[in-house]
Amino acid sequence: MMKVILYILPFVLLASLLEAQEKAVSPVVEKIPTAARYTEAAASVEKDLREALDELAKVQSKIAKQKPVLAKESNRIAADLREARRQADLARSRRDAVDTEFAKTDGELKSWREERQYIEGLLLDFAKTYQSSQSLARIEAQGDLLKGSDLKSRLALVEQAVGQIKGAGQVGVIAGQALNAEGVMVQGRFAEAGPLTWFLSQDGKASGLISADNNLNQRLVPGTEDGENIGLLLSGQKAKPSFDPTLGTAVALTSSGTSIIGHIQQGGFWIFPILILAAIALFAAIRKWIQLLKIRDLRPAVVQAVIDAVGKGDFETARSTVDGIHHPAREILQRGVEILSKAPNTSRDDLEESLYEKFLAAVPPLNKGLPLVAIASATAPLLGLLGTVTGMIETFRLINIFGTGDAKSLASGISEALVTTEFGLIVAIPALILHALLSRKVQGIKSAMEMTSLAFLNGIPEGEDKN
Repeated sequence: MMKVILYILPFVLLASLLEAQEKAVSPVVEKIPTAARYTEAAASVEKDLREALDELAKVQSKIAKQKPVLAKESNRIAADLREARRQADLARSRRDAVDTEFAKTDGELKSWREERQYIEGLLLDFAKTYQSSQSLARIEAQGDLLKGSDLKSRLALVEQAVGQIKGAGQVGVIAGQALNAEGVMVQGRFAEAGPLTWFLSQDGKASGLISADNNLNQRLVPGTEDGENIGLLLSGQKAKPSFDPTLGTAVALTSSGTSIIGHIQQGGFWIFPILILAAIALFAAIRKWIQLLKIRDLRPAVVQAVIDAVGKGDFETARSTVDGIHHPAREILQRGVEILSKAPNTSRDDLEESLYEKFLAAVPPLNKGLPLVAIASATAPLLGLLGTVTGMIETFRLINIFGTGDAKSLASGISEALVTTEFGLIVAIPALILHALLSRKVQGIKSAMEMTSLAFLNGIPEGEDKN
């Protein structure tokens, strides 16, 4: 159809050109009749049209001849296209199936990995629990399995644990080495029964119950040597080996006790000023206590007897009564009797001043020694604190040198820090109590002296000359 249009198009253009030429011809041509010109043009167009139709028929004939081939080729291409689409659909279906299967496999793989991690965590916890519940001999014998981090080693450890459970109630024999009493590592065999383990060296000289030292080495517990029974136990026979439920702790505590002198020596330099202060305070307190024991209670009846004798003018009786008093108030009464015997008309103010003078003279002997006890009760804790600070400084110095791995190197500084505080409190607490008791006793004596002075002044009538 396209070719027909292409053939007709030139004729249409030719007709347009002819019409344009008609307008531009000379006047002579214009005189030609219009019908003739159209007839000539129509004949020319019809001729061109027949030629175009002939050409079109040829083209259509040619197309008709090529149409079966093109149809066949088109059908083949369409069939190939349908096959390709089918294959694409199949490939898309397979891809979707593969994606689905891959997602499922990936989920299962993730689940298997989580299960593996969970199982490995359980096996790790089991290994830790198993290691904490086993004896040192078995831990040493199974060191490779306990150190192994792969799944095979941990499963092998579980199998061994199951084997141990099956053999529960029997004595297990394990080869290994342990430290003897001299601290030398010797070869031998271990007899394991539950949580207890006995050891017997190859030469039979070292034997006993096994425990761990500070470095987690297997050592023999002192006092549990029993080679004969341990040998019977290793051979599977009945035996009664020695057993220490404290694993040597009781023996160590017994041997670790120190004397008083050793305990004092652990306190370092500052323990001696504390002991000197304690000795001074103790001596002062004993002396003061003895002094106060010699003082007898002053009865009001005795004071009244002296007052009555003075009021009657019987000064000899008053003096003899006063001499029998064992109390610091005796000096006050003696001064009063002496003044009134010499000057009966002494004014009350003068008499009071004389008595108060004697009271002030009697107070210092009563207070003597109490300041020493008070100083000891206040100073001893400070000296203990000073010793604590010194000991801690020494401890930190040793830590700077040796580190914190060996506690024995730090024992001296720690002992000095604690022992000085202990002795400071031991001295301060009794000194404080003694000072309180003695001060209360002295205060009671002072009160008795004041009451005696007032009673004497109030009981003696004033003289006629009040001036």
